[in-house]
Amino acid sequence: MKNFEGNMHDYIYESRSIATKIISNRKELTKPYVDAFDETVRTVYITGAGTSNYSPQSARIFMEKVTGIATYVALPTSLIADEHQIDDHCIVIGISATGTSANTIKALEHAKEKGAKTIAFTNDLSSIFAEKNVHKVFLDYGIEDCSPKSKSYICEMVTLCLCALELAYRQNKITENVYEDYIKRLEKTVDNLTSIAEKADDWYTAHGEEFKQCERMLVVGYGANKGNIQEGALKILECGRFQTSCYELEEFMHGIYHSIHEDCYLLFIANKGEGFKRTIQLKNYLSEFTSHLFVVCNEEERYEDEKALSIHFVDDEDFYFVEYIVPMQIVAYRIAVDKGINPNRPSDPLFHQKMNSKFI
Repeated sequence: MKNFEGNMHDYIYESRSIATKIISNRKELTKPYVDAFDETVRTVYITGAGTSNYSPQSARIFMEKVTGIATYVALPTSLIADEHQIDDHCIVIGISATGTSANTIKALEHAKEKGAKTIAFTNDLSSIFAEKNVHKVFLDYGIEDCSPKSKSYICEMVTLCLCALELAYRQNKITENVYEDYIKRLEKTVDNLTSIAEKADDWYTAHGEEFKQCERMLVVGYGANKGNIQEGALKILECGRFQTSCYELEEFMHGIYHSIHEDCYLLFIANKGEGFKRTIQLKNYLSEFTSHLFVVCNEEERYEDEKALSIHFVDDEDFYFVEYIVPMQIVAYRIAVDKGINPNRPSDPLFHQKMNSKFI
């Protein structure tokens, strides 16, 4: 039985150095991805479960923007059930950081039977997952020996963005100047990750006694943070082990507000853009029903609220989603510790063995 000897909090703080290394080694890491493409590819599907499904949901918008190739994210079960039109004009990317996800392996096998090329994204190039696929991209995030993943999630997003950039550059869809500008902007975003974690830790310390009482939390966001709010809610639930769900901002307007009462906590992920004012409008409305309202936003918005985490985000229009996951990761870890839970270990280390959901 796996012992899970690592610490999620430490891994969150490793994200900056890991992502920086990936950017530096981007040519080597992305080459298998770029080599898999030719002029016949019309559609990209990205599949994975849990964390490996949410990372491409945030990165997908940028990938499609720079490559011009229609890009979709689908669950492995959805691909296996033929709910998508997979053929020899498709590339199907499977993400399994550990290389053990049974259904992701099955989904790529099914895609190959349909004539599609497949690419395995994994941190274990000796895994069954890697061995079954000719094209494989190394998720080079090092060791993450704990149950909830944090730096691997950021690694997946950054690697996907770099793969798209390198492909677009090779296919002459962007100029060298545009390419270099994207790289500098991504580097600037990544360089801010540790500062965000430090500020989020301080913020949580100031509000920890309130967070500790939480038994129901809703995470709300918009734009490319859609994947982040899913991943953030998963991490808070996974670590804190209480009811946590997530809703896109507009989705929240259609019925969810009926369920809010004083025992509900809401965490708003409010990056710069058109959604910010609407988020604050919703937060102000919900203050009639609960006092547990927390906004994560850019200090440039000059939003004053004693419970807000208002700090410096680079907030790059294409890469902001790399930053905004970090506060949710910190909340997930800290709230679990405050509740007396070891967030580094799963509640049942044998779960995947019992469910045959991973090859362990």
